[in-house]
Amino acid sequence: MSGLLHTLSTAPADRALFVRDGRAITAGQIRATAADIAARMSGDRVYLYTVSAALFAAGLLAAASKRATVCCPAHLQPAYLREIGAEDAVLLTDQSVALSQDEDAAIDAPDMLDFVFYTSGVTGAPKPVHKAIAQLDAEARVLEDVWGSRAGRAVATVSHQHIYGMLFRLFWPVLGGRLSEDRAAEYWESVVAGPGTMLITSPAHLTRLPSTLAGAGPGLIFSSGAALPFAAAQGARDLFGVLPIEVLGSTETGGIAWRQQDDAGASWTPLPSVRVNINADSLLEVTSPFAGSGSHVTGDAAEFVGDRFRLLGRADRVAKIDGKRVSLARVEDALLALPFVEAAAAIDLPDRKGALGAIVELSADGKSALLEKGAFRLSRAFRSGLAERLEPAERPKHWRFASIPLNAQGKRVQAQLRACFAEPTGTVVARDDENAQVAMTLTPDLIWFRGHFPDQPVLPGIAQVHMAVQWAERLWDWKPAGANLSQLKFRRILRAGDVVTLSLARDLKRQRLAFAYRLKDVLASDGTIGGAP
Repeated sequence: MSGLLHTLSTAPADRALFVRDGRAITAGQIRATAADIAARMSGDRVYLYTVSAALFAAGLLAAASKRATVCCPAHLQPAYLREIGAEDAVLLTDQSVALSQDEDAAIDAPDMLDFVFYTSGVTGAPKPVHKAIAQLDAEARVLEDVWGSRAGRAVATVSHQHIYGMLFRLFWPVLGGRLSEDRAAEYWESVVAGPGTMLITSPAHLTRLPSTLAGAGPGLIFSSGAALPFAAAQGARDLFGVLPIEVLGSTETGGIAWRQQDDAGASWTPLPSVRVNINADSLLEVTSPFAGSGSHVTGDAAEFVGDRFRLLGRADRVAKIDGKRVSLARVEDALLALPFVEAAAAIDLPDRKGALGAIVELSADGKSALLEKGAFRLSRAFRSGLAERLEPAERPKHWRFASIPLNAQGKRVQAQLRACFAEPTGTVVARDDENAQVAMTLTPDLIWFRGHFPDQPVLPGIAQVHMAVQWAERLWDWKPAGANLSQLKFRRILRAGDVVTLSLARDLKRQRLAFAYRLKDVLASDGTIGGAP
């Protein structure tokens, strides 16, 4: 099997490589587009970011003809482009280049090309990772050896800008002689993945499968970017009739191993030509032709299970959020640059589908803004403020405006940070569309008791309000509009160990929530939250 550039350069002009809206994009069109791009290129480095896989392939061919290195931004946020040096460089996008309608063109491109990918390093700054095209070609050949006999047309929900999508949507289909959809589907409803296709997707998508997709599924489903929850793997099989193949890897290492979760906790099988070891720190160590010379230590703790291995969790501060590597340190730096923020902690939340959470300590002005706007509006303002520097997966979805918990040594502990986002525990006694009652014990380990007061911990009034909103979200997937508080009365102190009943009543017309806490038959507190303006 030849390499990608050789295939693009020599394939018959009428060979269809990609499909867009049912129309084929041929090798001749790719070469003609590459010739147009090359005529306008200068310098020894080009930044390439396109939604179209065909345009990306043409950009690679053009760069090779100019002996230029291809840099692959993860997104196009202006501050991020400045960080990676793309601000004043040649940047090729769907808006700056167009697919040629010519049938062919001659282009002289050697079968050599260097890439620079950017990942989230532990310092928070984008980390450049250099790869040679020969490494991607080699990995595509392994994919063909392992799954080529069952592979079909590539349909995707993931971008080709990241190495997983690039390999599975561009390199492997083109080298294997198969069609690939030119654009990734933005929504499940636009995915057309019936028999004879292979679906290239991610845990971020497979954990959000709509029931309307039931029917004939693809021949193969691939998932990468993070470990797929067992329930999601089984859900995909129930819906499509196919158990996803998960591929473990990273930009630095390339593909490492694969698994299918017939059983919970299924172990990983190394890919052919990949050797794995577990070092003295219990971290997975990889030696691979896809990763260059030497061995590479990952941030994954692992243990051997026979000739396979099992992952035991991340050992560094890079988390997988929606299948993308996110530096928690980078997120915290961006949060600290916002107005009103004095300290910030970012944490991934496995109990909330791996979403990202932020605990923010506010300045005096920030606390005033919180009282005025409410937590919901303030968090949305913060997310908007992060948009220039961070891509969507890096922006926290869950927020807490409180003191950051520290252990006795003054250090942040993951378990304590995650406890700030813990769902309240209790038993639903009664529930309908508008009313509910929940019985709960106020256990001493509730985050809200910390600092209120060590000798006799009491549950603050704002915590009671917050817990009421949390229960409304859990019971009805709904929350009141805004954070206006009215008719609040705190009659009795609630202490650690108290057994209480929380009564909730939601007013959908006015978008507000009434709550009441009772100690046996005694009303301890009540009030109303929210309300449409």
